[in-house]
Amino acid sequence: MRLIFSLLACLAFFPDATAQTTKPNVVIIIADDLGWNDIGTRNPKIVTPNLVKLAKEGVELQRFYGYPVCSPARAGLLTGVLPRRLGLVNIIMPGQAGITKATPALPAKLKSAGYTTSLIGKWHLGNQNPSSAVGFEHFYGFMGGEVDYLKHTDMRGKLDWQRDGKQIEESGYTTYLFADEASKQIRNRDKAKPFFLQVAFNAPHVELAAPEDLVAKHKSDGLYGAVVEGLDIGIGRILTTLDEQGLRDNTLVIFVSDNGAPRRTGSNAPLRGYKGSVDEGGIRTPAIVRWPKRVPAGVKLDQPIAIIDLFPSIAAALNLPLNAELKIDGVNQWPAIAGGKTLPRPPFLVASSDIALFDGDWKLVETNAGQRALYNLKADISEAKDLLVTQPEQAAKLGAQLDILKKDLPAYSGGNIGPGGGKGGKGKGKGKK
Repeated sequence: MRLIFSLLACLAFFPDATAQTTKPNVVIIIADDLGWNDIGTRNPKIVTPNLVKLAKEGVELQRFYGYPVCSPARAGLLTGVLPRRLGLVNIIMPGQAGITKATPALPAKLKSAGYTTSLIGKWHLGNQNPSSAVGFEHFYGFMGGEVDYLKHTDMRGKLDWQRDGKQIEESGYTTYLFADEASKQIRNRDKAKPFFLQVAFNAPHVELAAPEDLVAKHKSDGLYGAVVEGLDIGIGRILTTLDEQGLRDNTLVIFVSDNGAPRRTGSNAPLRGYKGSVDEGGIRTPAIVRWPKRVPAGVKLDQPIAIIDLFPSIAAALNLPLNAELKIDGVNQWPAIAGGKTLPRPPFLVASSDIALFDGDWKLVETNAGQRALYNLKADISEAKDLLVTQPEQAAKLGAQLDILKKDLPAYSGGNIGPGGGKGGKGKGKGKK
């Protein structure tokens, strides 16, 4: 009896002792078309106090690479595989297949490790294979590329709003609905299990809309600023809920955008290009990682990290081994993130219709027509000067690396790529979601 009382007394002095033994939670927050310069850490005119605070509490990734358009970026995040290898180059159109059930994916991996898994918000990886195909147990949101912020309809005016496969009708602003659903799931979670929550906002994707108070507040700078502040408010609600539930220290939070801003809305300055290209403005996006006591605070990290690196990096952070036969193109970048230091890494590709190869500060671009260009991103972040002719040795070195890395990729001839490298579906890549 004395031993029992002694143990209880010890636990009283260490109230977090049991909590520290539980598996960490994971929250991935995805913005849709948020530009490189559309976050308050870079542009003080943009109102994102919650993201600014998140960056101060964690590591802000200065060289995080998504994909030129939505569907490939999301596929790369979930699978760790080059989307082109999965047949995805452009957005998925109605009737096209997305990720198949046979494709290993992050949510399925976490589910097998005892996590509850939820996707809130945007799917856009095919109606034929819903989110449950890759391991999400719960889904609340929309299936397609864009949705009306207030009516919850798609581009054709058809309702695109569901919960776990059943169409529902609700009123409310999508950004706030997604944030409130995430908060509700956190509060009502099974406390015996860790959770993986992916919140994929449609903000600030077109067609833009915002609550009246934000529209009035941003009357001088435009609707885009109102939508971005609404996004930040939604993110703040989720982070506040984590704090209220005492989960801050045991939750890995990752914030990214799928691609850069399109020409007509946001800003990627000083990067060149826009959504839809492998220019830095099309693929380099805002990104932040926070995990108190596991990730340093207030660090701006120049490590080149691709969206396909997130799967193996998260697995490493959670000490979840990946099977040797699992064919993942992404590389574990957790040591660089956790250390807040730039470390050597292998060259990697962002392979869309055009291909960009990254090797340290160097970037080699090859268009689908076979034309190449070479840039040193450390000296020329805006890609203003093509060094292909003046740096022939470097161009030859990277060209050889590119030839090796792309040799087993399906050829691209327009649209998404079907099995064997042929066209899949009718998409021609002109509509960029």
